[in-house]
Amino acid sequence: MRSRYPKPGSALEYYLWLFVRLSAILMLLVGAFGIAYANLNGRTQMDASAQYRWSFFPIYWHVQNTDIPDVFPNWSNAFWRVYAMILVVIAAIHGFNGLRIIVEDYVQHSIRLLFAKGLVFVLFLFVVGAATVIIFELF
Repeated sequence: MRSRYPKPGSALEYYLWLFVRLSAILMLLVGAFGIAYANLNGRTQMDASAQYRWSFFPIYWHVQNTDIPDVFPNWSNAFWRVYAMILVVIAAIHGFNGLRIIVEDYVQHSIRLLFAKGLVFVLFLFVVGAATVIIFELF
């Protein structure tokens, strides 16, 4: 298994290691901002599940299905769409970087490792592309 710290001399691995730590903190702060916004913007009658939907993945059918009548007009605001896209991209990079590390730990053969890393990258592109289509309603 890997150690908790990156190998010395590997600058890219160090920056990816640092990114994982910082992106975890950033995702928590972004989620807390969404919950605080929902509460400060008069949505005090929202239940906890609706608040979590609003803050962590505010795509239009999640916020449209809440009982609050003024949620959907706020979703049409470009700020919340960009907010959701930034959150999805940071979460995808965070998660797929962790998946890449797991693949490197368990796949030993170099050709299989190259194939597995390529598959992880293709899955990353699919997730970010699907999120872009869903969030910005491109189709």
